[in-house]
Amino acid sequence: MAVLLAVIGNLRASLLIASVIPFALVCAMTGMRVFGISANLLSLGAIDFGMIVDSSLVVVEHVLSRRLKEPDLPFGTLVRSSAEQIVRPVSFAILVIIMVYLPVLTLEDIEGRMFRPMAQTVIMALAASLLYCLVWIPILCVSVLRTTKVPHETRLMAWLRRHYLPLFSRCARRPRLLVGGSLGVCLLAAGLAMTLGSEFVPQLEEGALTLTATRLPSTALQTVLASVRQQERLIKSFPEVETVVSNTGTGAIPTDPMGQNETDSFILLKEPRTGRSQAELVAAMNKTLQENLPDALYSWSQPVQMRMDDLLSGVRTQIAVSVYGDDLPTLGRLGGQVVKALNSVRGAADVMAPDDGTIPFLHIDVNRENAGRLNVRVQDILDMVEAIGGHIGRPATADNAIIATQAHLDPSQTHTLAAIGDLRVPQADGRGTVLLSQVADIRQQDGPPRISRDGIRRRVVIQANVRGRDLASYVAEAQKAVQRTVTLPHGYTMRWDGQFRNLQSASKRLAIVVPIALTLIFLLLVAALGTVRLALLVFCNLPLAASGGIFALVLRGLPFSISAGIGFIALFGVAVLNGVVLVSTAEQIRRRGVDAVRAGFTAARERFRPVMATALVASLGFFPMAFSASAGAEVERPLASVVIGGLVTSTLLTLFVLPLLYARFMKQKTRPKEDTEPTCVS
Repeated sequence: MAVLLAVIGNLRASLLIASVIPFALVCAMTGMRVFGISANLLSLGAIDFGMIVDSSLVVVEHVLSRRLKEPDLPFGTLVRSSAEQIVRPVSFAILVIIMVYLPVLTLEDIEGRMFRPMAQTVIMALAASLLYCLVWIPILCVSVLRTTKVPHETRLMAWLRRHYLPLFSRCARRPRLLVGGSLGVCLLAAGLAMTLGSEFVPQLEEGALTLTATRLPSTALQTVLASVRQQERLIKSFPEVETVVSNTGTGAIPTDPMGQNETDSFILLKEPRTGRSQAELVAAMNKTLQENLPDALYSWSQPVQMRMDDLLSGVRTQIAVSVYGDDLPTLGRLGGQVVKALNSVRGAADVMAPDDGTIPFLHIDVNRENAGRLNVRVQDILDMVEAIGGHIGRPATADNAIIATQAHLDPSQTHTLAAIGDLRVPQADGRGTVLLSQVADIRQQDGPPRISRDGIRRRVVIQANVRGRDLASYVAEAQKAVQRTVTLPHGYTMRWDGQFRNLQSASKRLAIVVPIALTLIFLLLVAALGTVRLALLVFCNLPLAASGGIFALVLRGLPFSISAGIGFIALFGVAVLNGVVLVSTAEQIRRRGVDAVRAGFTAARERFRPVMATALVASLGFFPMAFSASAGAEVERPLASVVIGGLVTSTLLTLFVLPLLYARFMKQKTRPKEDTEPTCVS
């Protein structure tokens, strides 16, 4: 509202423009209810009020400008003619903004579930704002603005115009230098884009941490619990920690099968956090545990992120490298080589392979020949063997509670191989018993505590996290390192999993869909402006707009992500809107018999306020997202930064370069005469 007042300078007009916001939000939320879209950070966080009010802002501003120029014209006639002049380009521009979101609707899998609701919500809000602009804004203008006093120009706009016109006049005398400088900016941005890292989505700071500690599988349970208690004391010694809750082994609800040597610790942090960042806190905690409690391998994550990684790759880290084969010792050797290669790449953290070693097993094989000779059924032998560890019985009911039951032999009778061999197994006729050692071969041997399989094949999984750099560049460098140092034998394969695969999947799909969407946008611009030349002229806005978004990512040290990609999509829509508004105005002026040079300069002067207004409203609407420190701000920050940076460069192009390109595209002189300079245009 403050931005609208600063630009328009009229309270009634500002309230009229802002009235579109509740209407669009109600329509969007109604659509969310109909289509079953939940209200969350992504579905509602990407709705920018600046984009919603853009169409209404352009219409109301045009009405006020014409009223200053034609005060004697009946106000109802003025509003009707103004709407007729501006509604067509505004409608096409909003349709273009809607169309740039269509590629997001094609995303699938995890990325589709995350970002498709956002695109659907934004499209519904924009469609509602366009409907409100076409139907209600002209009616409300007649009833609300008929008696209001229209200010000539606000101080902000007067100050901006006072600096803009002389600068534009000087640039108009050197069009080649200006156009060449714009091309140089685009080339520089393209070079910087090659240095940007990439990741699927920015890592959220959830306010809680998860620590997975893995100890040797042969460790006794009491030893593990004592170590976990010491681990909790070390973690609680940090002032940022509020409480720690640990779970050792598989829980009562076995959603996460774990051995008794594995412990999950959930660390709740105090709010608000001051001093160290979450990444610095994790590094300090990990160092403390490694120095004081080196009996385990530690892997750090966050509750939601851990579940996401588990769904994507089957492990609780950002990267999972699976090596498939048949021979367990060979798999172990290859896993060690992969761990060494991953650790050699900068940014590696929590790299580990499930090197569980070996533990002693009690191996009992039924001797069927002796069992048949001694008249002993195989099932009776197996029941006796099962009773050593515990036979699961029928559940019992007590006080409306179902209690599981288990029957097992007295541990004092099964603590040695000899004692187990002396167990009695009944004969089939019930007339006697035989020793278990007479009908089974009993021995103790060492073996792996578990054998991981996927798709029937044995595998070893190497887990890794990334700290201090983006995920995609680390994976690319790590894959080269593994390819150089690890040679897979015949019949062995390797697979990489993690969030980067979702980024690759989304990038491949967008690489196909975005060009199709841009082609459709170009055809829509041709239909709106009437010529291919003018459509190409508006399209010139997109490279420079993208350049500003890239500069913003580089300056803020942010990698490219799907969130940043959504920001580029939103940016292109606003950039096209400003270009369409200026070019359509220039065409209207030229059709009145004015030459193209004067038409371009006059359009730049007349549409200076709406172009600046749409850019200011849209960019300032994203400022809270760009600099927020609240929960979830990590996802919104790249999106908002791209839009703000891109609007700076695209607005400069619209106001300085576009009028000059318009003159050249219309086959007129690019250098104006003295009487056609912007300061002299009437």
